[in-house]
Amino acid sequence: MFGILLVFLNLRYPAPASQPGSLARGPSRSGVAQRRSDFALKDRDRVVFYGDSITEQRLYTSYVEHYVLTRYTDRRVTFINTGWGGDKVSGNDCKPCAGVGGLARIKRDVIDHRPTVVTLLFGMNDGQYRDFDPAISKVYEDGLAAIIRELKSKTTARIYVMTPTVYDGTRHTPWSKTDRYNEVLDRYSEAVKAIAQREGLDVIDLHTVTTEALMRIKKDDPDYTFAPDGVHPQEDGQLLMAAEILRAWGAPPGGFELSRQVTVDPDGTTSLSVEAPLPWPEPLPSEKLRRHKPMITDIGRVFLRLTGLPSSEYKILIDGKDAGEYTSQALSGGIPLSLLSAKATDETRTLAGLVRKRGDLFFLRWRQIEAPFATEYQSTSKAVSSLDLLIAEMQERTRMRGAFHKYHLVVSRTNNRPVVSH
Repeated sequence: MFGILLVFLNLRYPAPASQPGSLARGPSRSGVAQRRSDFALKDRDRVVFYGDSITEQRLYTSYVEHYVLTRYTDRRVTFINTGWGGDKVSGNDCKPCAGVGGLARIKRDVIDHRPTVVTLLFGMNDGQYRDFDPAISKVYEDGLAAIIRELKSKTTARIYVMTPTVYDGTRHTPWSKTDRYNEVLDRYSEAVKAIAQREGLDVIDLHTVTTEALMRIKKDDPDYTFAPDGVHPQEDGQLLMAAEILRAWGAPPGGFELSRQVTVDPDGTTSLSVEAPLPWPEPLPSEKLRRHKPMITDIGRVFLRLTGLPSSEYKILIDGKDAGEYTSQALSGGIPLSLLSAKATDETRTLAGLVRKRGDLFFLRWRQIEAPFATEYQSTSKAVSSLDLLIAEMQERTRMRGAFHKYHLVVSRTNNRPVVSH
């Protein structure tokens, strides 16, 4: 994959006083935890997303960070993205990318960050965009195993091995020698699972979930894709990746649910406030993807049940805006609270932009300032330290903006006015 000539910067986020993380054991999790305490990321975790240009895109990583900021507001989790375009586990053939491969840069780009959690996403480049070759596959398998051994020996991080995402052969990728490259990635994904099982690590199977979603939608719309160049997932694909990572980490599949018993005044009105997470994700997936993969929005929904209302029809205002009309039965069944608040949507959109800006700033600091100048100019360290202060301030602001939103509701009986179906 292609990239631009950028180099390493060493992030100086303060590390926690202790590193209690332990290696994740056992095969891929098939169940999803319901309780907040079962979510994989804990307070003061330091998560390093490690991979190639699909990670360097800073999309799925930003979506995951956005979710954690808005759902686990009591946990101070640091997210670090060190994806490098063109990387394979043991090399980088892309000259403009100026990379050296995952194994060669692992100390600088993972270990030195003292992670408690590491995700590994390699494989897209490792098959070299040609038909399956056992010798090339062995290089990939040996290199991935070597990365895992290095992480195990030098860190106490919980390691999650991710299978490579789908390759869309209908896009006729110009640098690929075959349109059937996804069949190669099928085999690489099975190799990843075997290595992870042997090493006692969890697998997050991005290959299966992205392949199945893409193929299913293409049956209805052959022109649909979320990887316009065949390789790099755009928003739809990266949202699907993020949701699968969160699912594997124990995000409740039904989202955040709460219930309030309410009573109306004699005039048929009542008001209440509830504190709940901001909407996720931002942006929303396309309608086609939502229809085939509702789990993306289900994980992020905020669902409110209003019980105790006399049988009637009610108009709802949320944060001062009309949110529609419902029967008392529909309200007791629940409404998608976060999707009905324009104010909360604006707040989460602002937060999503800030998360991305912080990630972009670290990328600039890491790849474009310190590495090219650190050995040549004495003032580089001061410049980098100043950026560290700005990054830390931005990170603190994202935590504050990720706090639960206070949704204000006004419920009014509509008497005999017709109700809109929801």
